[in-house]
Amino acid sequence: MSALLLAIVLAAAPERQLVDEVVAVVGAHSITLSELMAETRIRLVVAQGPQAAAGPLDRKLLGASLRKTVEERVVLSEIERLKLFDSDKAEVDLQMARLRARFASPQEYEAFTRMIELTEDEIAGVLARELRVARYLDNRLKLAGQLRDSELEDAVRGRNLNAVEREILRAHLEQEKYQRLLQELLASLRERTTVRILDPLDEGQVAEKGR
Repeated sequence: MSALLLAIVLAAAPERQLVDEVVAVVGAHSITLSELMAETRIRLVVAQGPQAAAGPLDRKLLGASLRKTVEERVVLSEIERLKLFDSDKAEVDLQMARLRARFASPQEYEAFTRMIELTEDEIAGVLARELRVARYLDNRLKLAGQLRDSELEDAVRGRNLNAVEREILRAHLEQEKYQRLLQELLASLRERTTVRILDPLDEGQVAEKGR
C-alpha cells in the first residue's frame, strides 16, 4: 500500500465516527456536514491533488467551503427555476476522467471514494452542479466583467506604466470588477432564495437564520 493510499484510508476512519448534522439549508435542499466534507475533498483534489485532500479538514477550510457551496446552491436554484444549462454528459464524463487522473492508480481513487462515502454517480453530480453554475456565471458575468478601455485609462491616468504593467493592472481591475458583479448577482439571487446557515463552522461566527 502506497503512503498516499494509507493516508487516505487512515483519514477516513475518524470521519465515519462523526454524527452527521445539517449545517445549512438553501431553499428545500439541506447541506449536511458529511456532504460538505466530501465536496470539500473533491475540490481539494481538483485544485491541489490527492495529497491535499487526504489530511484533516479544519473549521476555517470547511467554513470557506460552506460559503462556496451555499453560493452554488443559490445560483443553482435560479438555474433550475429558469430551466437553464442542463448537464452535458460528455463534459461531466471529461471532468470525472480528469478527477480520476489526479490519482496515481485506480486503487487510490477507489480508496478516495470510500473515504468520502460517495458513489460515482454522486461524485459526477457534484461536478455536474459546478459545471452548470460555472456556465451560468460565465454567461451572466464574463462579458460584463471585461474592463472597458475608458475604465483602464481612468485607472492609469497620472501613472507612468509600461505595456506589461498596464496589462497586469487590467487583469487586476477586471478581477475586482468580476468579483463585485458576482457579489451583486449573488445578493440579488439570495433575495429570492431562503438561506439558513445553522453552523457557519468558522470559529467566532454566529449562525444566520432567515434570508
